[in-house]
Amino acid sequence: MPIQVKPTGAALGAEIIGADLTKPLDDASFAQIRAAFYEHEVIFFRGQALRDEDQIRFSARFGELRKLKLTSQLHVDHPEIFVVSNIKKGGKHIGSYDAGIFWHTDGAYLANPHAVSALRALQVPTVDGRVLGDTNFASTSAAYDALPQCMKKRLDGLQALHSIIQRLNKTLKSGLKKDYNAAVKSEPEAVHPLVRVHPVNGRKCLYVTEGYTVRIIGLPEDESRELIAELTAHCVKPEFTYLHNWRQNDMVMWDDCTTQHKATFDYPASTPRLMHRTTVVSNAAAV
Repeated sequence: MPIQVKPTGAALGAEIIGADLTKPLDDASFAQIRAAFYEHEVIFFRGQALRDEDQIRFSARFGELRKLKLTSQLHVDHPEIFVVSNIKKGGKHIGSYDAGIFWHTDGAYLANPHAVSALRALQVPTVDGRVLGDTNFASTSAAYDALPQCMKKRLDGLQALHSIIQRLNKTLKSGLKKDYNAAVKSEPEAVHPLVRVHPVNGRKCLYVTEGYTVRIIGLPEDESRELIAELTAHCVKPEFTYLHNWRQNDMVMWDDCTTQHKATFDYPASTPRLMHRTTVVSNAAAV
């Protein structure tokens, strides 16, 4: 079956149909998927009953996989897999249970931030036959393009500080406890341009989120705070977003440079959710 790319009709997102990720893809098929990814910023595959090894193999074609330092949330047998789950064993969560409370882009607090994320749904929360736990995605390249020229000029050359401590403090204020000790001690923060240029397709995008951005370097505190609030609100306007309704065995991939995402958390804590995420730390320049 030939591969089809079916755009969502939103500012970003496309379904990939006809690709069997349980088997290695030929170069031409992968090149088509890769091109769709960098065009649509979010792609998803339905009904893919993948093994962890399949997810790792496919994700690694986009670039080098990152093994995170949050060891308590990594897969026991595959350190390339970050576990996202509200399931508990022995009184402890088996993975990250608060992932996506705030709009964010993964790894913004790292000097070499994440490039691509792939999240696979092993268990989805279901209540009365309806799947809950949707994920919102926002295109920060579309958001940048929509800015007036005077704002683009104002942002040119500015840099922002992103910190995992910011995320930790916001999580604590929301009523959840979180242990980021390993990450905080090793790489707690990083500075990045407020407007990033995508390393693969050259698109300009806003790189500022409510989850991680602390301040804009060189601006007075009040001005920095107001500008961050203005830009983060702009990025997530409905015209720049796509809402993904999960199904079991979905795999969704997003571009960490040009998108933000946020979970809905509209399901009871007792309803199990289990996801496996792989993370590309650098973009592969060629197929």
